[in-house]
Amino acid sequence: MTGRAEREEEPGESGAPVPGRVGGPVDTPIPTSAPIPTSAPAAGPPPADERLWTDRRWLLYATAAATARLPGSMIPLALVLAGRSVTGSFVSGSVLAGSYAAATALSAPRRGRRLDHGALPGGLVRPLRWGAGLLLLVALGLIVRVPVPVLMVPTVLAAVTMAGVPGGIRSLLPVLWGGRTTTRAFAGDSAVTEVIWVAGPALAALLFARLGPVAPILCGAVFWMGASLLVRWLPGREARGRPKERRSVREPLRAVLPLLFLSLGIGLNIGALDVGLPALLDDRGLAPEGAGVLIAALSLSSAATTLLLTTPVAGRLVAAGSSLRGPLVCLACYGLLLVPLVTLPPYAGVLVIVLVAGCFLGPGISFLLALAPRRVPADRHGETFGLFFSTNALGVAGGTVVTGLVVEHVSVSAGLLLPVVPLVMALGVTVAVLARRRREASRS
Repeated sequence: MTGRAEREEEPGESGAPVPGRVGGPVDTPIPTSAPIPTSAPAAGPPPADERLWTDRRWLLYATAAATARLPGSMIPLALVLAGRSVTGSFVSGSVLAGSYAAATALSAPRRGRRLDHGALPGGLVRPLRWGAGLLLLVALGLIVRVPVPVLMVPTVLAAVTMAGVPGGIRSLLPVLWGGRTTTRAFAGDSAVTEVIWVAGPALAALLFARLGPVAPILCGAVFWMGASLLVRWLPGREARGRPKERRSVREPLRAVLPLLFLSLGIGLNIGALDVGLPALLDDRGLAPEGAGVLIAALSLSSAATTLLLTTPVAGRLVAAGSSLRGPLVCLACYGLLLVPLVTLPPYAGVLVIVLVAGCFLGPGISFLLALAPRRVPADRHGETFGLFFSTNALGVAGGTVVTGLVVEHVSVSAGLLLPVVPLVMALGVTVAVLARRRREASRS
């Protein structure tokens, strides 16, 4: 594939980073000498060949990002287990977890837009503290055993309060790093997120088993409060203020629409695997909870491959992933490698399939997220990452529901067709991009 997406060169392609510039359709200057609303000194982007994992700024960023995001991966399972423990029914916990996920997905773009207008990372401190306080109210409600509808109020408020924070933190990456290092930084950020997807539910389950239903919620509050202290030390940017004219979400939506389709496909895939893998094991007479090991293997394989992209020796791969071809190829390969699941292989076969497929998932996500900030103005990065978060969350919800219905009313094999959707999405985006280029060529 050739064309505009591939002609968007990485700003530091020659080896020299270009501070204060985000490439793509809209080049918006980033104030590199603006006052920083923290006690950390401002610093320019590192050289393109600098190793991320020896950069103190990167280690601080990774620690702050992990601390802020970990409760988000703990809370859904914690709410399900807490609801089951308090009411004796999984339905109550599912309602709480579902309301938390829905509130997060629906409010993430608007909350991200609000962070785009304010100072960063200073604007992250208040929602992190409010989120921690609201989790304390959830924990108190569990202790005194309030009705589920009452418990849902602080749960939803916590979700809305924190919805923009993951995207707001990620929007600092183009400010902190330039050139190829930006793409490597997104790869490192994706690897951190993959580890969190594994560690969060495991930590929630461990705390629940050892200390009871309130412990995971309290732990989440502690992490968010700790993150509110850590983010203050990150270099950032000054407040931009609200634009005079009212701006529609359609602008960033149109700019990253192909990327959002791919993000939706990833969400559908994850949701389908969450249901399809336990059903596969149950169909073969194995314990369904063994699917947890398979999901962990997929995430760890994905994280390990993504970590390789953060090293200077992966320069050629990073350069290849700086165009739309990178995520398209990776996600197509990922979906294709999951096709054998429809044959209902034995446990060892499933483990091999997810381990190999995961090698393409992490890089695909990294390339996808690295492309996004180059397609929108710098003052809309948080809103754009909020759109990614929403489409992914909606995909997970849709994949879970549809796969459950198909497994229940059709067959397990049919249900395991849905995890292949990243391949379908990648092919669909490829066809759409090629058709658009043909139309543009015919006009000229």
